[in-house]
Amino acid sequence: MLLAGKRILCMGLLDTRSVAWVVGQKAAAAGAEVIYAVQNERFRDVLLRRSFKQEGLDVDDYRILPCDVTRDEEITALFDRLEEPLDGLVHSIAYANPQTCLAETLFDAPRADVLQAFEISAASLAFVAGAARRRMTRGGSIIGLTFDSEHVYPSYNWMGVCKAALEGVARYLARDLGPSGIRVNCLSAGPMRTMAATKIPGFDAINQAWPARSPIGWDVVEDRHAVGDSALYLLSDLSRRVTGEVLHVDGGFHSVGLRFDPDAG
Repeated sequence: MLLAGKRILCMGLLDTRSVAWVVGQKAAAAGAEVIYAVQNERFRDVLLRRSFKQEGLDVDDYRILPCDVTRDEEITALFDRLEEPLDGLVHSIAYANPQTCLAETLFDAPRADVLQAFEISAASLAFVAGAARRRMTRGGSIIGLTFDSEHVYPSYNWMGVCKAALEGVARYLARDLGPSGIRVNCLSAGPMRTMAATKIPGFDAINQAWPARSPIGWDVVEDRHAVGDSALYLLSDLSRRVTGEVLHVDGGFHSVGLRFDPDAG
């Protein structure tokens, strides 16, 4: 029971394929009390309820609270509803207009769409962490979900820039929250077949290239569980001296510059 006695908030629940759900279910199995956050009540009561029903689940069996991270009053209201202590927070939140921010070049996105993507996908980590710290009275762990920010990918464009910014935000938060005993890290996961991934025009190209370049392989469906397991490590006391880090859970893809094919001659 790695997380026995801990209370964990998983933000960004979309359906049972989402990282927030996988991490939350693994945390619950490890002994934690888990609360989820979604964008708004309508999403929870209509779309999520329908999705859960298809999986034989009932939304009402889980504590799922609304929070639009673009609104300070909703972030404040979310943490007002939570009990102390909060021991962990998983930020699995990102959005960029796929028609503009995920187009062929950076030049196709209007300023408003870029600013919205940055606010939701990167800056919101700081806004949420700032509100969470008053509930994290015995320290704890904050995790941001990121994706390889060291390379460029087809059509990922402004989201790739936002992920790089998210990692920068996490490092500064690690500095600011460290004296309170709060660790802040990022999980850089390989591609996963989630609802969010379906909005990325270049996802299929990324998906096809990933397993061959990963030294130990990668499965876009099953390896979400590997990501969840690494999140448990970061949420647990086993990572008590790890902060400001980007932990890659991607089959080793990030470490390979060019695939070596011994049969190529």
